[in-house]
Amino acid sequence: MRRATAWVAVRSQFEDVGVCESDFSTRLADGAPMDTSHVSDREVGRLLSDLPSAHGAHTVQDGRAWRRRLHDPAKRARRASRVVRHIRFVYFAHVDDDSLYGDYHHELVSAEVLMDRVLAAHASGMKAIHPHLQGEVEERLFNRPPRGSFMQVTPEYIRWYGREGVRRAEPMVREELAIELMDEYGYSYSDALDIATNNSGALLRSDQAWLLARAKTPIYCRPLHAAEFHQLARAIEAAYSVPSNDVSVINANTEIARRAAAVLGTLFDEYVEAPFHVTVLAEAFAGFHRAHLLRVAHVSLTGLQPMPVTGVLGWFSAKRARIYAEVQARLAAR
Repeated sequence: MRRATAWVAVRSQFEDVGVCESDFSTRLADGAPMDTSHVSDREVGRLLSDLPSAHGAHTVQDGRAWRRRLHDPAKRARRASRVVRHIRFVYFAHVDDDSLYGDYHHELVSAEVLMDRVLAAHASGMKAIHPHLQGEVEERLFNRPPRGSFMQVTPEYIRWYGREGVRRAEPMVREELAIELMDEYGYSYSDALDIATNNSGALLRSDQAWLLARAKTPIYCRPLHAAEFHQLARAIEAAYSVPSNDVSVINANTEIARRAAAVLGTLFDEYVEAPFHVTVLAEAFAGFHRAHLLRVAHVSLTGLQPMPVTGVLGWFSAKRARIYAEVQARLAAR
C-alpha cells in the first residue's frame, strides 16, 4: 500500500509541472517548427531522481522545493549539464552463477545496460529508440548487393547503382528513389512513391539518417532499434518478477522496474503501443506516454503564432507538427 501511495505521489508531482515551465516551450518569432526533442528531459529526471534501493525507497521530495529550484537559472543550467542518470537494480548477495538468482541477475544486467544506452542517447539529442526499425533493415542498409545479382534494372538496382552502373556512395532514400522513377518512367509522384515502397528496400530519409547516425555512435550511447527495444522490455519484466521472498529487494526492484517503464513512455514523440505484458508496467508506460504526448502537443501549440506575412512555409510546417502531435496524443488517449 505504501509503495502504491508513493507511486501516485510521484505521478502527481510529474503531472503538476506545466509544460510552459519548460525551457523549450518558448515561442519562435519566425514561425519555425517548435523543437520538442527535449520535452521529456525533466520527466526523465523526475522519475530517476529518487530511485529506491535495498534500504527502502527515498522519500518523495516536496513539489514546492522543485518549483523553487525551477526558477533559478543557474540551477537549471547545472541540471542540464549533469551526468546522465542511470537505473540500477538491487542484487542478491552471495549468489552462484548457476542458481535461479544468477539468471535473474543476468536479466538485471541486460536491463541496466540497455537503459544506460537509451538514457545516454537521449541526453545526446538522438532519438533514443526506434520502435519500428528492425535489425534486419540495418543489416541490409550496410550490405550492398553485387551488381551482377540483378538480372534487370529494378527499383532496388536504381537505389544502389546509377544510370551508368556506378555505385552510389549511399543507397537512395525512398523520396529520392520516387523522384528518380518519375524522371525515368514518367510516373506520378504518388505512384512512384508506392513503387519505391513496395518494390525496393528504400527507407524514409529520416529512418536512413537515424540508422547511419546510430552506426557511427559509440556502443555505450547507441540508440536501440525495435528488436533491442523489445529485449529491454522483456528484461524489465523479468526484473519486476523478483524470485525471492526478500521484501526489501521486492519493493526496490518492482518500483525501479515501474520507473523504467514510465521513463520509456516519456521518450517517444509518436504514439507507441505498450511493449509490456505485465499489467502494472503496461499501465505505467501508457500513463506517462499519454501525458508526454499531451505536453508535446501543448508545446507545439504554444510555438504556433498567427500566420506571418513572410515565412509562410515555416508556419505551415509548425502547424503540421502541431496537428501530428495532437493526433499522437489522441491515439494514446484511446
